[in-house]
Amino acid sequence: MNERKFLFVTCVNNDILYSSCLKYIRNLIVPSGYQVELFPIHGIQSIFEGYNLALKNDAKYKVYLHQDTYIVNQNFLQDILTIFQSNPSLGLLGLAGCKNLPSNGIWWQGTGLVGKVIGLPNGIRTLQNFGEVHGLFEPVQAVDGFLMATQYDIPWRSDLFKGYHFYDISQSREFTRRRYLVGVANQRKPWCFHYHLHHNQTFNLSDYRAVQKIFIQHYSS
Repeated sequence: MNERKFLFVTCVNNDILYSSCLKYIRNLIVPSGYQVELFPIHGIQSIFEGYNLALKNDAKYKVYLHQDTYIVNQNFLQDILTIFQSNPSLGLLGLAGCKNLPSNGIWWQGTGLVGKVIGLPNGIRTLQNFGEVHGLFEPVQAVDGFLMATQYDIPWRSDLFKGYHFYDISQSREFTRRRYLVGVANQRKPWCFHYHLHHNQTFNLSDYRAVQKIFIQHYSS
């Protein structure tokens, strides 16, 4: 395990969005003595399978992010490093999530929402502030998948799930099952802009419901 390496993992099906994502990654300040590596994944049918490919890499710190997530906080790497090193029990860190996950697995319908991100609802650039975080991070039950950073490797449940839904919530549960903390980072200003322009064009409700049913059967007990 290379404890001085960050790996950025992204499933890519739109090179234009990903090229913009890379511009922000390459603009980040890299802590002294650390290195950054990119891990784009093309041509996969399931985000679970794609993200599992990254586990073969020796980087201790892995950042799983959407191709349309742009990190605007130039000190992002040092910030997550500080948070992880402050608490070895913290396994997974996100930027939005909930303290109490409802049985349906939809985090934003839970209670104790925290975090923030710059979003684009209805085509309008908007600050989405779900709730303030106190301390370096706030322990939660689940985080949103637009950006997920880890300091430990746990397999993504490709044995249970296919496609692109509930990967973030199921992975949050996998970390807590192993007695790791899941947290949302304290952001004085939003660290990311989530473009999210094509979501409504690609969202398939029947696929979502099918994966949700598996999630509920496996985790909501």
